[in-house]
Amino acid sequence: MITDCEQLTSHLCNEIRALTDIAVIGLSGGADSTLTAVLCRQALGKDNVYGISMPYNQTDRDTFNSMSENLAEQIEINHFVKPVAAIADAVNDQIHLDSNSQLTAVNKGNARSRARMCILFGIAHSLSTSFPDKRVRVIGTGNLSEDFIGYDTKGGDALADFFPIGELFKSEVYQLLECFRDKGIISEENINRSPSAGLEDNQTDEDDLGHTYNDMEAGVRLCLKHYDDMADLTMNEITEFVWKRHLAHKHKHEAPFVIKLRQLCE
Repeated sequence: MITDCEQLTSHLCNEIRALTDIAVIGLSGGADSTLTAVLCRQALGKDNVYGISMPYNQTDRDTFNSMSENLAEQIEINHFVKPVAAIADAVNDQIHLDSNSQLTAVNKGNARSRARMCILFGIAHSLSTSFPDKRVRVIGTGNLSEDFIGYDTKGGDALADFFPIGELFKSEVYQLLECFRDKGIISEENINRSPSAGLEDNQTDEDDLGHTYNDMEAGVRLCLKHYDDMADLTMNEITEFVWKRHLAHKHKHEAPFVIKLRQLCE
């Protein structure tokens, strides 16, 4: 739980300013991208934040992206809509190794996530060309609850230049959003309380994971506290689920390993 929202917000804004001058953010309509956009707006000013909505289909436009557009208007940041269907579908067409291969829904969804990240980094490059004296960075929107269990796409939303809210639990994301709501910076309508990765129609995080973030938070906290001696602990079902997912997916958040060879070379 955040003990002082004002102090935390001030620290986050100072850190954002230290890392970038212009922020490029994928707006999903979800709580995480909403909070990240608001923080960047507070830190950098409205003209230096670019919110990019990237719908795959009409469902995205009618649900997630309508919320993104509303947020961008409310906090007065730059907002662009860049559809990803053509890119994601082209990628999926090339994944088939033979005529009999079938793609899972997860594989198809990951193509959407990776297509979105290609767009964000491409836009960041274009902006850096237009503003050569400015640091332009793609801002990640992942939170601790999701990141610890690897509920993201490698090369997609797990990729960014930095993650402002990567050490906030989902409950703390909502807590900070509520602080901004109470100040009148956003409204309750901007706070999406039904988490979804948006990679499939009608998908929710809870349906995918089988547990809510609130249920898993205690497990994540226990794993962090006893990280080096988890093998000695007796875990309940949810904590065991959290720990096993963490071990299976932590490679998503690690730098690629480089095999050491210099000792064998001149």
